[in-house]
Amino acid sequence: MENNEFIKVGVIGCGMIARMYKILVKLVKNTKIVAAVDPMIERAQKIAGKKGRAYDNPEEMYKNEDIDAVCIATPHFLHKPMIKQALEEGKHVFCEKPLTISVEDAREINQLDKKFIKLKIGIDYQYRYDPNCNALATGVQSGHLGKLYYANCGIYFSRDLKYFEKGLWRTKMDKAGGGTLMMHGSHILDIMIWALGDPISVIGKVDNLKFKNIEVEDFGFGIVEFENDVYAQLNNSMIVSSKPRKFGNDMVSLQVFGEKGWCEYYGPAPFSKLKWIDVKKYKTEKKYSGFFHFGKCIKAFGNWILHDEPFLNTVEESAKVLRMIMALYKSSKTGKKENVEPL
Repeated sequence: MENNEFIKVGVIGCGMIARMYKILVKLVKNTKIVAAVDPMIERAQKIAGKKGRAYDNPEEMYKNEDIDAVCIATPHFLHKPMIKQALEEGKHVFCEKPLTISVEDAREINQLDKKFIKLKIGIDYQYRYDPNCNALATGVQSGHLGKLYYANCGIYFSRDLKYFEKGLWRTKMDKAGGGTLMMHGSHILDIMIWALGDPISVIGKVDNLKFKNIEVEDFGFGIVEFENDVYAQLNNSMIVSSKPRKFGNDMVSLQVFGEKGWCEYYGPAPFSKLKWIDVKKYKTEKKYSGFFHFGKCIKAFGNWILHDEPFLNTVEESAKVLRMIMALYKSSKTGKKENVEPL
């Protein structure tokens, strides 16, 4: 790249996530939005700003813009084809979670990642850049709790029909890939996997308790088996009667229990909390600068491209939570214990 101070980005998909991305990019400094794409051109113009250019399709952006990377913030089913297109155009990729909507698609993206070795694909599992999530995962990995026994994970969201009316694709399995586990749960489930290791098998149950006319689940239970006889249970829904979070209440939680003690995380960031019980507080270096965990993730992705600094949310890492969730869906259908498919 000609300029080694910042990367030039084109944003594809200009909804809520893109608006947050634009705000944080202004604080990050190593990333600049120079173009934006959305079928609704007026939305693209808002994200591109006065100095950028707006398009209603990616092809025109690739044809006319000198960009280093794209930020893909589109409905889930578009992630794989848009990642593929960006790589073929010679661009790095920062893509919203989830990686994609099936294990088969994840395998294809993984092969593309290996094929386009000079290009980088990062997935926005931004909780990894919450200092408390980072401390939990690295502390557990380091043996701070001793031998691990099990974990509990809770995800409690409140959604109404407006959530689906604003994006009808969210109601369809072939568009969203899944419901509350995929949309809401996958962030903290990614942290659980990061801390405990690769999941081996699952027993799951998902259903529609409130929203009867959508294809994706509004609640999900699961038991996950990890290596070394470690287990986790999860409880996820989008049907809490009112929003749990008001600057101190919590939407997600993760407790990990070991022979020496246990720890508990409540979040999400930037108001998250982490406690260590029966063991000393685990101290970790302040590795990632920036405001808000999403901002830190954006900055880390820019530094990955500019300076080859390691990025936490690679294709291989981000595929783990997708593979586990897909096994939970399969288990719910078969009523049996199911293995987590390999990448």
